Amino acid sequence: MKNYFKQIAAVFYLSIFFTCAAFAGDDMAGHDMANKDKIGDLIHESVVNGYMLSYYFMDLRDQKTGDKEKEAMDKPHHLMVYIMDKSHKAIVKGKVGFLIKSDDGNTQKAMGMFMSEGFGTTADMKKKGVYKITTKAKLGDIKLIDSFNYEMK
Repeated sequence: MKNYFKQIAAVFYLSIFFTCAAFAGDDMAGHDMANKDKIGDLIHESVVNGYMLSYYFMDLRDQKTGDKEKEAMDKPHHLMVYIMDKSHKAIVKGKVGFLIKSDDGNTQKAMGMFMSEGFGTTADMKKKGVYKITTKAKLGDIKLIDSFNYEMK
């Protein structure tokens, strides 16, 4: 009889444990705030001198409805960089510049404008191919330089 009560108690405690675990899992769903309020799709991440740089890209032509509107856009691509310091705090002050070089030698320079806790610019990346994106950030006395390749398909 004692074993019977022990088995019932064990089943009872396990059912409570699994029920609590299920509710805890449900409460945590959707709490990944890493991509919240970011503009575009994540295309690259890197760490430079302990600072994390996350790059997001969006084709603004996807928001236009007419073919003429799409063709008329000189710089239809939006590039954002979000910078976090070593303690994972968003950097909201500084100067950020972008150098975008296509594989055919065309070079674009643009300053990033602060928006949505990041720095963004527009660019012309309409031609298919590989673009080398170099970012230079001046954050007070700290200078960060990052570079990566991105392929337009």
